[in-house]
Amino acid sequence: MQVISASYRTDIPAFYGEWFMRRVRAGSVKYHNPYGPQLVEVSLQPENVHAIVFWSKNYAPFLKHLDELNQRGLDHYFHYSITGYPGDPTLRPLEERVPQPEQAIRIFHALATTSSPRHVQWRYDPIIFTPLTDADWHRHTFARLARALEGMTERCYISFLDIYDKVTRNTRTLPPELQPYDPPPDEKLALAQDLAVIGEGHGIALYTCAEDFAVGGLIRRGSCVDQDILDSLWPHKRRLLKLSSNRGKCGCYDSRDIGAYDTCPHGCVYCYAVVNRPLALQRYQAHEPDLESLIRRASTQPAPPPAASSQLSLFPPETESES
Repeated sequence: MQVISASYRTDIPAFYGEWFMRRVRAGSVKYHNPYGPQLVEVSLQPENVHAIVFWSKNYAPFLKHLDELNQRGLDHYFHYSITGYPGDPTLRPLEERVPQPEQAIRIFHALATTSSPRHVQWRYDPIIFTPLTDADWHRHTFARLARALEGMTERCYISFLDIYDKVTRNTRTLPPELQPYDPPPDEKLALAQDLAVIGEGHGIALYTCAEDFAVGGLIRRGSCVDQDILDSLWPHKRRLLKLSSNRGKCGCYDSRDIGAYDTCPHGCVYCYAVVNRPLALQRYQAHEPDLESLIRRASTQPAPPPAASSQLSLFPPETESES
């Protein structure tokens, strides 16, 4: 039995839910190895799936599919990223097409009510320091979100923005007041500790995502693909899982990620999984739901800037209607 990740490479629930469900009905899915030419097939038969771990910034289009997943016996839990950046028009360029926090909170409540608070993990990440989003901004925003999510989740995962070269290339077009900077470790640690105290006040434990320097006290080392969550939700499937080899600080357990890089059109300027944002938008617009894999491997050439608007009209109708 395998854990399926759907997906930290792209946002399947927001943009590719119909494709995913067609693969569920077919009983298997294929993904391209991002580091080689292989096309890998993975079973989606319930007897071969330990659980599916979903990752998204917008589950609104996917809610209609949850009953079918349950009926088919495909266990699953959710990571839901809500940062609060889109709630301020001046911060919109950080997450260009992500829904407003108020909408995300409503959908979060729907997920927790349909499944349980243990099934829905809040992600407040990445924490981005800019002249407009300093530590105090994050304390205030996190407190407001934690208050709104009280009773709807038991965990929050945090990480700080890693300013890789590809992130720098994308952020250099931002205005000066939105240019990310990396504060000293003690400032980040102080903020993390304050967020942990705030979260505890609302019944939400704080976990890190590849941020070992912050672990201690109220802050726990996190595993996004988590053995403890799997064993707690489905004890009858308890089995020893291997740690993932993705990166040294990652605490995740082994899973098969069925997504593809450069396919998410959310337009998050900091995204590690999207190097070419025009290409990601082009791939979304040209997506074929009947494909066995999310994209055709031939679709790798740089794309010209698309003509489509950057507004939320890119979202499926059920999302747009709630904006």
